[in-house]
Amino acid sequence: MFPRDAADQIAPFVDMAGAAATSSLDGVTAATKLRREKLEVEAELKEKRGEYARRMERVREREEALKLRRQALQSDLVSFYKYIQENEIKRNRANKKALLEEKAKEERHSKIVELSLQLKQLEQQKADSHERYRRYMRFQSYLQEVLEHSDNEDFQEAKDIIMRYHTLDDNRRVLQRRKEQLELTVSENKQKLALKEKRNKNEEVALQYDLSQLQNTLEMNQKMLKAKQDAFEQSQQTKGNNIKTIGQVRMACQNLFDRCLRFNSVYRGGRLGREEGETDMLTQLAVIGDCLEDYHVCIQEWKRKIKAQKDAQLAGEAPVVPVAGALVAPAAAASGGARGH
Repeated sequence: MFPRDAADQIAPFVDMAGAAATSSLDGVTAATKLRREKLEVEAELKEKRGEYARRMERVREREEALKLRRQALQSDLVSFYKYIQENEIKRNRANKKALLEEKAKEERHSKIVELSLQLKQLEQQKADSHERYRRYMRFQSYLQEVLEHSDNEDFQEAKDIIMRYHTLDDNRRVLQRRKEQLELTVSENKQKLALKEKRNKNEEVALQYDLSQLQNTLEMNQKMLKAKQDAFEQSQQTKGNNIKTIGQVRMACQNLFDRCLRFNSVYRGGRLGREEGETDMLTQLAVIGDCLEDYHVCIQEWKRKIKAQKDAQLAGEAPVVPVAGALVAPAAAASGGARGH
């Protein structure tokens, strides 16, 4: 026997060998199982193929049977369709025949009704003719009696009286038509007259309206004319007043101008003549303005002299009496020099 240590060392190898043997046996068993399953599957597939072939054979047999049945049904359908067509043709023929018979019946009935109406009309005409004949015979006998008892030579036979009656009846009809025409003409004339009266009334209303409008316009124009006349009279009055005022101003200017020329000899021998000043008002006003300016200068010079005298008196100097002419001449000369410049 082996020692315990050696046994322990060999034990793993023994286990490995056993496992290898076991795995090899398992591989052989699996392959055997696969081959067996393959054989079983092939056998089952072969069986299925046989069953499929048998089923396909049965299907083909059924298709053949169905084909035969379809052919039989088609032949039955063709025969049935022919039967239906024949019955339809027979029915149409019967309907046409019934319609023709119904139409012929209606035509016979309408013909019978028409003939019945014609018969009634003929019977009525016969009765009317018989009644008219009796009436005419009565008239004939009456006319014969009239002719037998009449002394008039114009009527020798009954037809003469009848012709006379027709002539009078035609004249009566002509007169009746003439009367109707005249009545129609009178009615139309009445309508035209009414329409004309209505139109005239409307025109009268329109003319009255136009007349009222024209009267209103006339009144407005008269008022406007009066207002314009008043304005014209007022303007004429204003113009007269303006002319009067202008005349008064002209007279005043002329008077002032004459006084300026009369009281101041500087303006008599100057550049302006009397005739030009008398005709031009603006020139007169210019001369008057120059004169007033000269007088203003003289007054200012006089005031200055008075003030200078007062100042001299206050300073103890002798008084100096200014002369008006001496002051006027220098002032006028100064004003003339200013105008000359």
